[in-house]
Amino acid sequence: MARSAARGRNAPPPSVKDLIRSRSGTALDGLAMVAVGLAAGLLFGYSPDARRWVLESLGYGLIPATLWVTVAVIVLRYHRRAMVRFWRRWISSAAFVATAMWTLSFFHAGNGTLAEIGLGGRWGAALAGEDPAIAVFRLAGLVLFLPLLLYPRPAARTYLSVLRRFGLGFQYAITYIYLIWSHSSFFVSHYVGRALSTRFHQRLIGYLRGLFASALSVIPRPRYGESEANVQTRVTFSESAGEDDFPIDEDAEANEDWDIAAEPLKRHPRPEVVAVKVPHSKWPLPSMDCLSPPVTRDPDQAPLEAMARHVETTLAEHGVAVEVKDIRAGPRIVRFGLVPGWVNKKGEAGKEDGGDSNRVKVQSILMREKDLALALKTPNLRIEAPVPGEALVGLEVPAPSTSKVHLRDVMESEPFRKISTNGGLPVALGQDTGGNPVALDLAALPHLLIAGATGSGKSVCINSIVASLLLTKPPDQMRILMIDPKRVELTPFNGIPHLLAPVIVDVDEVNSALRSLMREMFRRYKQMEEVGTRNIAGYNAKAQEPLPYLVLIVDELADLMMSGGFEVEQNLVRLAQLGRATGIHLVLATQRPSVNVVTGLLKANIPARVAFAVASQVDSRVILDTVGAEKLLGKGDMLLLSPDSPKPRRVQGTLVYDDEIDQLVKFWRNQSGPPLPVILTEELEDEEGDGDGLDERMLEQARELALRNPRVSSSFLERRFKIGRQRAAQMMEHLEEEGLIIPG
Repeated sequence: MARSAARGRNAPPPSVKDLIRSRSGTALDGLAMVAVGLAAGLLFGYSPDARRWVLESLGYGLIPATLWVTVAVIVLRYHRRAMVRFWRRWISSAAFVATAMWTLSFFHAGNGTLAEIGLGGRWGAALAGEDPAIAVFRLAGLVLFLPLLLYPRPAARTYLSVLRRFGLGFQYAITYIYLIWSHSSFFVSHYVGRALSTRFHQRLIGYLRGLFASALSVIPRPRYGESEANVQTRVTFSESAGEDDFPIDEDAEANEDWDIAAEPLKRHPRPEVVAVKVPHSKWPLPSMDCLSPPVTRDPDQAPLEAMARHVETTLAEHGVAVEVKDIRAGPRIVRFGLVPGWVNKKGEAGKEDGGDSNRVKVQSILMREKDLALALKTPNLRIEAPVPGEALVGLEVPAPSTSKVHLRDVMESEPFRKISTNGGLPVALGQDTGGNPVALDLAALPHLLIAGATGSGKSVCINSIVASLLLTKPPDQMRILMIDPKRVELTPFNGIPHLLAPVIVDVDEVNSALRSLMREMFRRYKQMEEVGTRNIAGYNAKAQEPLPYLVLIVDELADLMMSGGFEVEQNLVRLAQLGRATGIHLVLATQRPSVNVVTGLLKANIPARVAFAVASQVDSRVILDTVGAEKLLGKGDMLLLSPDSPKPRRVQGTLVYDDEIDQLVKFWRNQSGPPLPVILTEELEDEEGDGDGLDERMLEQARELALRNPRVSSSFLERRFKIGRQRAAQMMEHLEEEGLIIPG
């Protein structure tokens, strides 16, 4: 207490500013008391005229108005800065009070003064006006222009965005109405006469898919993260472009997401695919019109030369003398060919004596990989030492300007045409680091294994392989069996005449389909034995009815190996071992390259493999037996290991769009040709019913086991005879009928 009193006695006198602030606060207090007293006197005083004037002026709007004034006086007294700091909120709240009075003016009391002027009083009636249309117009103006006054930039951006979206929605509606109207006459004339056809539903679905695909290709849909202005820029077509020209914005295409292979929204709708006659076949082939035209790009050499000098300088700073002798620019990778330099020998004292020189060791270049990655500002750097067939050390670096490899670019190349002319199964794979087209003959591989992580381009590669085959082989020369446990990647191909059966999506049906292929394989071996030929090419040269190639495509091998177990692996290995001579070829894909999925026996029979970007070196070794796939860029960047090359070859995969696949599928669904030979893909009834279809020798061994152990189980028979669950269950039923086992 003494200290407080002393501190109070020693405190400095108040300043003029403090006195003014305290006196202004006192004045505001008095003003607030006077205002409250006047309001109370008007409402509850003895002057009925004043009270009537207040009620007639404000009506029930007196409640929000009084609250607003009271809060304003309190804030002005105790927190005056808030009035200036939050002025937008005060104006908004005042607008809310005015809106409340405007709303109350549309309601009238049963009797009294407010029955004539409304519950909002004269002020509310003045805000609303006499005409309801004028009242709505005033409120709309208040709602629209008040945000522009308070928040000019955000409100303007929001209004412009809403207007753009409204315009796009209107364009959507007009486009759909036009397309449906223009196609309605064709729909009626084309399908009513063929309503009794067995494939009517498939063709109807194909037509609807093509209709909506063409509608989506016309409408400029903005993708996520893309402004409407960019869309309008990309869909501005040149008036002088011809019917087959598709103007493409190069910068927009370079930045487009490659993985999803989205439909090219910046293209004009493609013309109808023209049928091309094929020799020795009554089925026409589609032309190249359904694919994007090739785009020629000449890379700028100045940045590449600067990168080459930078590589030489960086290695020289670390005491490694090299010279860049070769620069090859691919779609996404630039390969620098490094030639090791010379260094002088060191004498006995450890100094250079000026005598003979030694060549720089290749190992010293490999040790500087991280230093080069740091200097070039990229973690995706790969060194190949040496380059196969050349006396160079290859340094692969991401290109400063990237480009896509369209499917048509490779299909119109000389290697692809040569394979197609020779009667093989051409596959357009992509372009190498030098920009050269890479095409493979699936009949010579003879099988292909594709592996890579999710989003690396594996599904796009499978679509490119299927599109290459459908554009070069009619159904009487090639048939396809597709297995797609994921149910989304290969199911759009349903309905084309090449398919032996609809795309198999149920894992339980896989083993029966594989066994049917094995039966077809052994049947072909018997036919070739009768004719005296060794392979399908020799048989087709002599036989009157040539045999078509059979291609098995599996999109996700891991699901089959987990559910089917040993029987799936056994059937696949058997087909890989013996299927080449009979024209049966496998294309297997998986996104989990583990030793349980890609087994050693399966790899031994599939020498051709494609590795996309993977997560670790272990996965890369499983696919390629070497490291390197973990350093790939993704989005189509792959390493190709084929029987022709001793080392993996880096390739940028081809890109095929969804609308291109839709055009191709639509063409084949609408084709009709001579009947095709039936190849059964299901188990025969006598093999699935009783035990007659079981191997008699295996069944006899099972009887001996049951006699020794009457409580034998189905799982024991699976492990003992290495058969599937279905055949083991059939064997158990057969043994139970004979009374050799005790039912569990």
